[in-house]
Amino acid sequence: MDIKEKLNRFFEEIQKEDFLQMRGLGNEVPYFIFDYKPEDELFVRQRVKHMLRSLPFKVKEVNLLQAMISLFEDIGLEELKQFEEDEGTEELFEAIRPTIEEEALVRIISDVATDSQLVFITGIGSVYKLIRAHELLNQLHAQVTNTPIILFYPGVYTGQGLKLFNEFETNGYYRAFEV
Repeated sequence: MDIKEKLNRFFEEIQKEDFLQMRGLGNEVPYFIFDYKPEDELFVRQRVKHMLRSLPFKVKEVNLLQAMISLFEDIGLEELKQFEEDEGTEELFEAIRPTIEEEALVRIISDVATDSQLVFITGIGSVYKLIRAHELLNQLHAQVTNTPIILFYPGVYTGQGLKLFNEFETNGYYRAFEV
């Protein structure tokens, strides 16, 4: 199935009452992964924006790159850029990783979820090496259980694990459903 057809089916599925009411999950967390070929990224971004405008209920997007940048606004992006130039990329990653590991992103997503019927998480490919999808979803598991969350994933989800960009395998993750 091509990406256009997959997105059309997805658009229809998420509008169903059973989906929005999380019926049939059997006490599982309402997390879903929409995986797609990495080369379809720009098309998926465009369609996500269209869905955000078109869906007849309250759906919000959390772009992980934008959310991460917002965590460091008080420091200033120029200071982070200078730190990277002076110390290197790996040292920058090590310096900012504790802020991310303290579940600040989880709080952002949780806050968005309390005011939404559906949450789209985008941008996982843009924050690769800093944020791992399986770790984020595991942290969310304890915080957000009443709002369906869909992670748009440029890679493969097998139901047993994730493979970002069809290249980088992660630790097994099996709590989400494929949409």
